Amino acid sequence: MLFFVKAELPEQPPMPREQWLGQVASTWEVIKNLEQNGKVLAGGAFVGKRAGCVIADVASNEELAEMLNRVPLFAYLEWEVLPLIPADKALESAKWALQQLSLAQTRAG
Repeated sequence: MLFFVKAELPEQPPMPREQWLGQVASTWEVIKNLEQNGKVLAGGAFVGKRAGCVIADVASNEELAEMLNRVPLFAYLEWEVLPLIPADKALESAKWALQQLSLAQTRAG
């Protein structure tokens, strides 16, 4: 299952800046490890924002929830998670809809 996962840090957590920056680095280390393990296909930080996104490839909603809970800054981040339909399935669906439209027009004509 594919998911678009966006995380944003609305404000710096109430901790010393050095500790906060350490947690930011640790969070990106977790994401890099998930990339190496094939659980994150792509992602990165947004320019000029305390935010970023990943495309996660996991077996279930539960696996995704567990993965996000392990991110060091999890509790401070605002999350947006959207399930994705793989491009090949989206193409198949679009072709089917086009075919149905063509059939309907043929019957009506």
